[in-house]
Amino acid sequence: MVMTRKQLVEAAINDPAARAASGAIPLVAERRRLYAKAVAGLLADLAAAGYPSLSRVGELQGRGDYATAVPVLLAWLPRVRYLLLADDIVRMLAVPFAREEAFPVLLEMFRDPPPLEDPLRPATSEPPRQHFRATVGDALSVFAGPSTGDDLIELVQVEEYGEARALIIRALPKTKDPRVPEVLMGLLDQPTVVAFAIEALGKLRFGGAREQIARVVDSADENVRDQARKALKRLNSAAV
Repeated sequence: MVMTRKQLVEAAINDPAARAASGAIPLVAERRRLYAKAVAGLLADLAAAGYPSLSRVGELQGRGDYATAVPVLLAWLPRVRYLLLADDIVRMLAVPFAREEAFPVLLEMFRDPPPLEDPLRPATSEPPRQHFRATVGDALSVFAGPSTGDDLIELVQVEEYGEARALIIRALPKTKDPRVPEVLMGLLDQPTVVAFAIEALGKLRFGGAREQIARVVDSADENVRDQARKALKRLNSAAV
C-alpha cells in the first residue's frame, strides 16, 4: 500500500524506535523538557476532566470527541507562555465541536497575541507573536461559515496582520457572504496574500476578477502564477 506523506509522518511519530532516536538529539530532548515543564499543570487538569495518561496535548486527537476537554484548554491558553505548547492547544481547539466556545477566544488572540517565547527558536525565525497569530489564523479558518463571516471579513482586511490571514482568506467562500468577492478583489494588491485571494476567487468562479488575475498569470512568484492559472481555468470552465 502506498502511504501519503501525512500517513508517513504519523507512522514515524508513532514508531517507538523513531521517537527514541529523535529523543537522543540534544535539541529535541531540550524541547521535550521545556514542553513537559510547561504542560504539567494542564495535563493534571485534563486528567481530572477524564483524560489521563497524556504526555502531550496533541494526544487528545486519539481520544475521539474530546468536547469536555475544550473548557480546560481554553482556561489554560491565556496562561501559557511556551510557544510550542500554545500552538498545540490551538490546534486541538480547531475542531467543529469547539467552535462555539473557542471562536471568540481565538478571534481576540489573533487580534492581540499573548506574550509567548521559545528559548530555542532560531534568531532568523519570525517572531513568536507573528508565528502564533498564523497558527490561530489557521484555526479560525476551520470555523469559517455564515455565522463567522462578519468577524473573518473584518480580519482579512487588516493589512498589518500579513500572511497570518492566508488560510482565513482561502476559507472566506465558506461564509457565503455576498461581500466576499469584493473583499477578495481588494486583497489582490497585497503581495503577502495575493495568491490566497486569487485561489478563493477561483473557487467562487467570480468572473469579475478575470482581468486582474490574467495580469499575474506570468508572475515571477511561483505560487501566484500557479493559483492564477488554476483560477483562470475555473473561470473559463464556468463560462462554457
